[in-house]
Amino acid sequence: MPLRTFVSRDGSTWNVWNVVPTIMHKDERIALSVGMARGWLCFECGGRKRRIVPTPDDWEMWSDDEMERALESAAHVSRRVE
Repeated sequence: MPLRTFVSRDGSTWNVWNVVPTIMHKDERIALSVGMARGWLCFECGGRKRRIVPTPDDWEMWSDDEMERALESAAHVSRRVE
């Protein structure tokens, strides 16, 4: 799982990585939203998360400006309550 870090224009430091889902979690099947079975790109900064589904093929080679544009278009992720 490659990890990238970049600083956005507002000075926030974002960690970015690709998520590759597994079929099982705690011995239970997990239901994934449409398109998520192939994985997604996760952006995280101070507890805030965003994602792009599916993971773009060349994201590891993106410049910081390309990361910023992707962040702006990424979907916000709500914290899951168990």
